[in-house]
Amino acid sequence: MSFEYWYMFPVAIVIAILANSSGFSGGVLFQPIYNLILHIPIQNAVATGIATETIGMTSGALRYLWYRMVELPIGFTMIMLAIPGIVLGNHALLVIDGDFLKLTLGIIIMGIATMQLYNALRRHFGTRENIPIEEIYGYMWAPPISGFFSATTGTGIAEISQPVLEKGMNIKTRRANATAILIEATLDWIITILNLHAGLIKWEIWIFAGTGVVIGGQIGPYISRYLPERLIKIVFSIAIFIIGVFYIFKGIMWIISA
Repeated sequence: MSFEYWYMFPVAIVIAILANSSGFSGGVLFQPIYNLILHIPIQNAVATGIATETIGMTSGALRYLWYRMVELPIGFTMIMLAIPGIVLGNHALLVIDGDFLKLTLGIIIMGIATMQLYNALRRHFGTRENIPIEEIYGYMWAPPISGFFSATTGTGIAEISQPVLEKGMNIKTRRANATAILIEATLDWIITILNLHAGLIKWEIWIFAGTGVVIGGQIGPYISRYLPERLIKIVFSIAIFIIGVFYIFKGIMWIISA
């Protein structure tokens, strides 16, 4: 086993802590690191990022289940609704141009970051819990879309699910975060199995990052109970906003040079 990427172990711990405490998918940070810093092709970076976050989000989801912070009926319904989008998105990952994916990814995560930052600055947080399953009816469009973009770009499920849960259904912020992480973790296994079959995962990186996210996935839910919700949202939103801007720049350069 090569130790070339050993440093991804501590990096992965930090990312998993951020993701599992804030309700975002770790892939939104792993994928740019793999692609922009380690220079892995975008398709492999997306697949490896999802495979990494699969372990970290599962670790975090189990901890949130232990804390009884998950809206289970809503969460499992959203999981089932997202599966068709995942299957279609996984196919799109194999056939869409990598530079176009960068542009698309940049627009998506920049928009999500802007929305989350706005909500944090305005102190818009959910207030309800134990939501009846009928609440999902007006938002059945969201899971298939989030599944498609997550399978295609490595981000989407948690980033779309969390605002739908918190803003749309007015679920308490921490419960919305926990439920979004359960949804992400479950669906990531499906995406990773499909990417495994396609041979897109870089295991020499995953072995270190995957180990790190197991640890971070346990720490994130624990500290989220004590950190200010507003602070978590602001810090993470700014981070992914910057990444989104860079990807849009790369996509525009691709269009200009085409």
